[in-house]
Amino acid sequence: MDDTPETDTPPARVAPGKQMLMEAATRLAARQGSVHTLVLREVAREAGFNHNTFYRHFDSLEDMMHTVVQGFGRELAEGLRQMRFSVPPGQPPTPAVVGWLFDFALRHADVFTVAMREQYGPPGPIRDVVRGMLIRLREDMGRDLIALGVLPQADPARLQRMLHIIVTQVFQLCLDVIEAPRRRDELLAAAQEMFETLVAGAAVLAPRARS
Repeated sequence: MDDTPETDTPPARVAPGKQMLMEAATRLAARQGSVHTLVLREVAREAGFNHNTFYRHFDSLEDMMHTVVQGFGRELAEGLRQMRFSVPPGQPPTPAVVGWLFDFALRHADVFTVAMREQYGPPGPIRDVVRGMLIRLREDMGRDLIALGVLPQADPARLQRMLHIIVTQVFQLCLDVIEAPRRRDELLAAAQEMFETLVAGAAVLAPRARS
């Protein structure tokens, strides 16, 4: 059976004005430190529009940022899955998968930075979307790596704790890459070492979980 994920239907084309507003908002949020400091008129001005144009595309700033984070999370999840299944059998997945993730983070530095900040921000819909995205990434990662034979079958709760550590640390490395792209190779090697160490631990503990 072929476990390669099917390619989803491409998303509908985003209107240029809507895209410009979303990019302006993430640029300002990354610069200011939080989506909660955004002001509608400033976002419209940053995008080169008046504030009335905003309401042609969104009901509120919260609605807009919800759309931004959801789209970001969907593209990220689909890209990671495609990369995992593109790795030749017998080859370690980390260099290709995390390398793709680093490049994705660099291409989407503003929204990546905002999303990672918001997971620790005040309660609200945006934080919920970000945390839901990270849960999906962990679940996808565990399911795919077990299907590919990279991870052993293990206690699901233990496996999710291990994957939480991996995802948290790798996403921190992404922020480090955004801050200092010249360190990409060094940080990629650190990600591979961490992943191999945790997988080795999971392999040792897996028989205990089944006993």
